[in-house]
Amino acid sequence: MDANPRLGRPALEGIRILDFTRAQQGPFATMLLADMGAEVWKVEPPGGEQGRANGLGPDGFSSYFEGHNRGKKSITLDLRNPRAIEVVKRLAPLCDVVVENFRPGVMEDMGIGYEHLRALREDIILASASAWGRSGPWARRGGYDHVAQALSGVMYEQGEGPGGDPQALIGGFADQIGAMLLAFGISTALVVRERDGIGQHIDGSLIGGMVAMQSKQIMEFLRTGKQPGFQRRRAATYTNYACADGRHIAIAAQDQHYYEKLCTALGEPGLATDERFASPWGRATNKDALVAELDRVFRSRPMEDWLEPLAEAGVPHAPVLDYAGMVAHAQYWENGYLVEIETPHLGTMRVPGAPIHMSATPPRVDSAGPVLGQHTEELLLLAGYSWDGIEALKECGATRMT
Repeated sequence: MDANPRLGRPALEGIRILDFTRAQQGPFATMLLADMGAEVWKVEPPGGEQGRANGLGPDGFSSYFEGHNRGKKSITLDLRNPRAIEVVKRLAPLCDVVVENFRPGVMEDMGIGYEHLRALREDIILASASAWGRSGPWARRGGYDHVAQALSGVMYEQGEGPGGDPQALIGGFADQIGAMLLAFGISTALVVRERDGIGQHIDGSLIGGMVAMQSKQIMEFLRTGKQPGFQRRRAATYTNYACADGRHIAIAAQDQHYYEKLCTALGEPGLATDERFASPWGRATNKDALVAELDRVFRSRPMEDWLEPLAEAGVPHAPVLDYAGMVAHAQYWENGYLVEIETPHLGTMRVPGAPIHMSATPPRVDSAGPVLGQHTEELLLLAGYSWDGIEALKECGATRMT
């Protein structure tokens, strides 16, 4: 029997995506799909989407843009020009999915909303991403990651709790979570179309992603009405401790058998039999006392000295690394979570790899983000324009780059 011709090819090879997204939430979602083999046509305004200028260096490198746009093709279209909307209507039927993160209603106002696109291709999928969702009093407001974090409750959960000082998560957190869920929704819609032959309009939002990310905490609040906020140590055995050299080590020894293993690894068998700490209930009740004991023990030796005993005892643990330490750790490179690629315009680059591996249809991470407008003519030719037609679009400003 012949080998399956799909083996070894990326999972979404053959899927085309027309991508109107900019900034972070939408572009990261479509980049994940590009990693999986989808051909992503990034529609950019004259001058390029706003992410290109974020942190732009003299060598033309922007970590913001490259972190969200690798593997795509770029076409410039001035969507305020009616001729550019005509181009969109010729490109869209060639694509399986259209993705946008304008404010709700903008696509409809331009004449390329879901019903317009469905008239061009009945089984098309439109994926919309927003800050606040498509319904409700805030639907048409603009919004970004930081303000979405604020509305979601996470700032008080990460901070001092209601009434205290709020604390934001890492910048872009709501964007990244929202992007992953949007990519999941698009992939699900592609499965439905393959199975049932139907397209649909899907939407995701920053605050929707933040609710999903806080599922346990919000569930607890809905049941109890309580939001405790951030605690430096919610458990004495599920936290991190400073060592003699000032470096930190994290442990996750909350279960009884792991706690006993921890005591063995630390050379403190008495902590396992101490009546204050011998049971999970006792460790919770006497958390502060146990923290003091473990703090004393860990501070007695440098961090490196604890790694082998903890590993030998089978205690879940890890050194607390900064980015430099993380990049130097073999685990990331051997799993392809960090990779090195060659690019024609930015040289050799170390970049984040694909977060998901697939044995039969592996993802690919092998290119940088596109140069602005790099593929405009290529995509216009695919849409059926002649060279004279392409020149006419340039002359009327529909595809201008600046």
